[in-house]
Amino acid sequence: MNATRLAARGAEAALVLTLGLAGATAVIADVRTKIDVEGSAALSNNPLLIAGSDRSAGILEAGIRPSIELKDGTGLDLELSGLLAGRHYTRRYDDVWHGNAQLAANWRKNEWLSIAGLAAFNRQPLIDRLTSDIDAAVISRGVVEEKTGRLSVSWHPDARTLIQPEFSYQDAHYPGLTPLSDTSEARWGLRASRRTSAFTTLGARFSYARARVVGTPDSDIYAAYATFDQRLSAFWRLSIEAGAERVQSPVFKTTQASGRVELCREGEHLSACASGGVTSGVSSLGGVQRRIDLAATTNWRLSPRLTMNVEGQYQRATQQGSPLPHIDSAQARIRLERRLNSRLTASALAEYRQRDLLSGSTVSSTAVGIQLKYELMPL
Repeated sequence: MNATRLAARGAEAALVLTLGLAGATAVIADVRTKIDVEGSAALSNNPLLIAGSDRSAGILEAGIRPSIELKDGTGLDLELSGLLAGRHYTRRYDDVWHGNAQLAANWRKNEWLSIAGLAAFNRQPLIDRLTSDIDAAVISRGVVEEKTGRLSVSWHPDARTLIQPEFSYQDAHYPGLTPLSDTSEARWGLRASRRTSAFTTLGARFSYARARVVGTPDSDIYAAYATFDQRLSAFWRLSIEAGAERVQSPVFKTTQASGRVELCREGEHLSACASGGVTSGVSSLGGVQRRIDLAATTNWRLSPRLTMNVEGQYQRATQQGSPLPHIDSAQARIRLERRLNSRLTASALAEYRQRDLLSGSTVSSTAVGIQLKYELMPL
C-alpha cells in the first residue's frame, strides 16, 4: 500500500463521519480541530533486529496527525483522528509508509446508560509491535494492516452497579509475508461489577472468542474471570483479574489459568504503572498463541516544560499445539521531552530492543535519536 491508498483510507473514515453527522438531529455545540506535524532522526546498529553483521542504518521519519472532535447537545461525542507517516532508512532497508485512521463515538443518554463505538484502520511496521504479539518476534520486517471495530454498552441499574456487554472484531493482513497468515478474531464479552465501598469494586468478566486463520481450522476461546479493583491511597490503585481460559480446536483442547494484575500511581508530577498478564489470542502462525507479558512505565514531570518517560516491556509467546519453542522479546526506552514554546516540542530518545530467533539465537539493538513536534492547529 502506498501513500495514496493510505490517504484514501482516511478519506473513507471521514465520509463515515460526515454521514453520521448528517443524521444527527441536534445542532453541533462544539468543534475542535488539531493538526500536529512531527519529524525524527535516529541511528541504530540493527533497526529491524536481523541476524548478521553490518546492519546499522540511520532512520528518518516524518508524519502528520490531524484530528477533529465534535460534540452536540444530545450527549454525542465524535472524534476522527489519523496519522500519515513515512519512514526512510539511509541504507539496506526499504522505505515504509504507515499510518492509521480512527473514528470513535461516545453517546451518553443519561447517567445510567452510555454507548461507545470505535472503527479503525492501522498500517504499522511489524518491528513497532515487538512486544505486542508473536508476529514481530518471528518476522520483524514488513508491515501489518489491521481493521478493528468495537462496541460496548454501559448500564448502571443503580449508583454502585455496572453491567457492560461488549463486542469487538479484528482482522489482520500481512502483505507478502510468509509464514504469517491473515487472521481474524470476533470476541463477545460481558462485564459486571459492583462498588462495595468508596475504595473497593468487585466483579466478574466473561468472554467468548472465535479465532480464524487462513488455511487452518478455527479455534474457540472461552474465558471467565473474577475482578478486583482497590484504591489503596490518594495516589495508588490496584487492579486484579484472575480466572481461566478454555481453548478448543480440532488440533488440541486445553484449560489453563489466565489473568492480569496492574499497580498504578497517579500523581500530578509522577505517575507510574507496573502490569503483568497471561492471555491467549489468535496467532498469525495458525491457531492460538499464549502470551506472558510484563510492562512498566514511569512519567516524571521534572519541571513545567520538561518531562522524562521511562518504559520497559517483556513478552514470552508460545504457539499452542505446535512444536515451535517459546519466543522471548523485550524493549526498553527512555525519552526526555522539552516544550520549547506553546507549539514546538523537542525530545531525545534512547532505546534497546531484543528478540529470540527461531534458530535459538538472540539479536539485539540500540538506538538514539531526536524528535520535533509542531502543533500546526489550533491557531
